[in-house]
Amino acid sequence: MPPVIPTLSQSLPFPSEARSQTLPVPAEQLALVMPTARPGAAAVILFDETLRLLELGAGSAQTSRVDKGYLPQVSGGSLQAISPAVVPDACAYLQSRLLVVYDLAKQRHQMHLATDDLEETPVEARWLSVEPRHIAVLVRDLTRYLDTGQVDFRLRVLDLGGPEAETVGQLELGNDGGFVWDAGAGVLVLRKDNAVQVHGPALDGPLDHPLARALGALLAGSGGLRLEGLRLHPTQPVAVFTVAGVASSEKDQDRDVSGIWRATWDAQEAKLTPLVKLSPLERVTLGEFSPDGGWLTYHQTEPDPPRLYAQQVLGTPGPPYALGPLEDAENLLWTRAPLALAAVMPSKQRVTRWDFGKTPAP
Repeated sequence: MPPVIPTLSQSLPFPSEARSQTLPVPAEQLALVMPTARPGAAAVILFDETLRLLELGAGSAQTSRVDKGYLPQVSGGSLQAISPAVVPDACAYLQSRLLVVYDLAKQRHQMHLATDDLEETPVEARWLSVEPRHIAVLVRDLTRYLDTGQVDFRLRVLDLGGPEAETVGQLELGNDGGFVWDAGAGVLVLRKDNAVQVHGPALDGPLDHPLARALGALLAGSGGLRLEGLRLHPTQPVAVFTVAGVASSEKDQDRDVSGIWRATWDAQEAKLTPLVKLSPLERVTLGEFSPDGGWLTYHQTEPDPPRLYAQQVLGTPGPPYALGPLEDAENLLWTRAPLALAAVMPSKQRVTRWDFGKTPAP
């Protein structure tokens, strides 16, 4: 008998009680929160142009200064953290057109231009691989906006192995914004219109990849089903994705595949495993993989109120755990050794922390 797939309403209460701590820096000084590989620590940039470690212990949170004035006018750019923390002892972020990797041990930053065109702005970056150090960047181009009102998008893969970023590949996405993508484990997966493609770092054409074949078979149904969200593991051939919609072809109309799925693959085939069923009214946003233990977070955005969940997705999948309502999921990150999940909430001057180190595996 096949296993019963849980629904969100069947989620279990998280076995460890969340702990709330005072944010040790003034909320108005907090410019950016970033994950790191340091045990029990995140990195933060403050508007006083200091970079600090935010050390999240079991009973309290505190900061220690790493560097000061290392990047002039840090408050003048648009800052965005790059997750997860895959580069050893480092943190990474976007600042306007710059892509910055900061070495915490050497107290030294490496700055790269994600684009040298003033009309282009990088809006998101995802690590494609650690070695070689390739990163995929989603770029928004406003060149034609004043004349046509259209905004163009493209994906660009950069090699950060040298002193300057080198473009490995580029892929035009058009101007409708109707795409879903992610990068990790050496590949980039893209859903454009109703087609799912898997690309290598050069972005020079879709690969005949087992993941693309498996997703194509699952989503077959005359366009009624769609891949709505996607998260690739940064180093392992594992993906978690969400499917929404109802199969529209007569032969497929009895299939109910809406929900959260896991994909694993090798060189020959991909295996798809359902994790959680979703009702037509439920929507979730996928979070990040944990640095160890194989957990993934996801945030229920509809219906209200928004709620946070976590589930072990590597190995034998575990049940979904309800972590509770969460109004601000922007600064949500994993910390290592022991494994914990932290939500930094400047509006409340608090840090909420869930301890996963003692959570039993399924």
